[in-house]
Amino acid sequence: MRTYGRPGSVALLAARLTEAAALGPVTALDRVRQVAEHGPAVATAAAAASLSRALELLWQRGWLPGEAIAAVPKGLSTLVTAAIGHECRRYPTARLHPVWRTQLAELDSAPVELSEPLVPGLSQVVELVSVLMALPQLPRLVPGPCEAAGPSGGPAVDPRVMVKVRGLLAKAESTPFAAEAEALSAKAQELMSRYAFEQAVITADHPQQATARRLWLSGPYQAPKAQLVDAVASANRCRSVFYPRLGCVGLVGHETDLEITELLATSLTTQSARALAHAPGRTRAYRHAFLVAYAHRVHQRLTEAAAHVRPSSTALVPVLASREAAVEAKFTALFPGIRTRRTTATNPSGWTAGLAAADQADLHPHRRVAS
Repeated sequence: MRTYGRPGSVALLAARLTEAAALGPVTALDRVRQVAEHGPAVATAAAAASLSRALELLWQRGWLPGEAIAAVPKGLSTLVTAAIGHECRRYPTARLHPVWRTQLAELDSAPVELSEPLVPGLSQVVELVSVLMALPQLPRLVPGPCEAAGPSGGPAVDPRVMVKVRGLLAKAESTPFAAEAEALSAKAQELMSRYAFEQAVITADHPQQATARRLWLSGPYQAPKAQLVDAVASANRCRSVFYPRLGCVGLVGHETDLEITELLATSLTTQSARALAHAPGRTRAYRHAFLVAYAHRVHQRLTEAAAHVRPSSTALVPVLASREAAVEAKFTALFPGIRTRRTTATNPSGWTAGLAAADQADLHPHRRVAS
C-alpha cells in the first residue's frame, strides 16, 4: 500500500500549504500552524516546495518570470522574486529561451528563508501561492523552461543602435524643456525607423516572421495608457491587445518594430505623466480625459509621421506585405475572438489640455535633428 508521505515530510507539508491557499482564513491558519510546528528548517523547505510547484504550473499557463513579479501585489514582490530564483536554479541555462535567460539574469533574489515566528512568514507564502494560482492562462509567447525552442522572431536589434536610442529617450524624459524632448525623441524614432527599413532590405529574401511580447502598465489610468501603447504600435506596424484585469498589453510584430514600440511607448508614458503632473486639473475625470486625449493626438501625429518615413520606392512593398501577413497570422493565433473596446472622456478641459501636451511630444521621425 502506498502512502503520500510521512506526517512530517517536506512534500506533505508543502501540500498542506498549497491546500491552505485554496481554503478559508480559519482553516488556512490551522494548516499554517501545523507546518510551523516542524521548525524553521523544515517549514522553509516546505514553503519553497509549495512555491516552486505554484510557479511550475504558472509557467505552463504561459507566464514568464518578470511577468509573475509584475502581476503580484508589491508586498509580495520580494518573496516571489526569491521563489523564482529558487525554482529556476534547477533549470539548465543552456536550454532556456533567450527571453528566459534575460529575465532571470535581471533578478536580484535572496534565498527563500523563514525565521521565528514562523506563522506570519508562512501565511505570506500561502497568500502568494493563492495569488499565483489565481492568475489566468496567457498565450505562450516563448517556449517554457527546458522546452525545445521554436523559431525566433528574427535577429535581435543591433545593440549599438539600441544604446543610441535609449540614450536619446533618457534625455528626452529628463529634460524640462518640451521642445528639446520633442527633438530628442524625434531623433530616436528616426534612428529606429531608418534601421527597420534597412533591415527589411537585408532580409527581403528571408521568410518574414512575427514575434510577441507583453508590456506591463503601472496604475492608475491603465486604459488610456494602453491606448497610447496601441497608438505607437499601429504606427510601427504592430498589433496590440489590452488585458484590463491584469494591466498589460500584448504586442505582436517584427522584432525590430516591437523594440521601437516598447521603447517609445514607455518613454511617451513617462512624458505624459510628467505633463499631467503640471496640468491644472486634479479630478479623476480631468486626468482620465487628459490621457485619452494625449493618446488620441499621439495616434494622429504618428500616423502622419509614418507617411514621411515610409520609402517612396516600391522595392520594399513585397517584404512589408509579407511581414504584415506574418503579424496578422501570429496575432490571430494568439488572440482569437478579441473584442474592440472604446474608451471615452467626459472632461472637456482635460481633453484640451491632453491634446496640447501631446502636441509637444517627441513624434516627428521625419524631422532631421543635428547630433
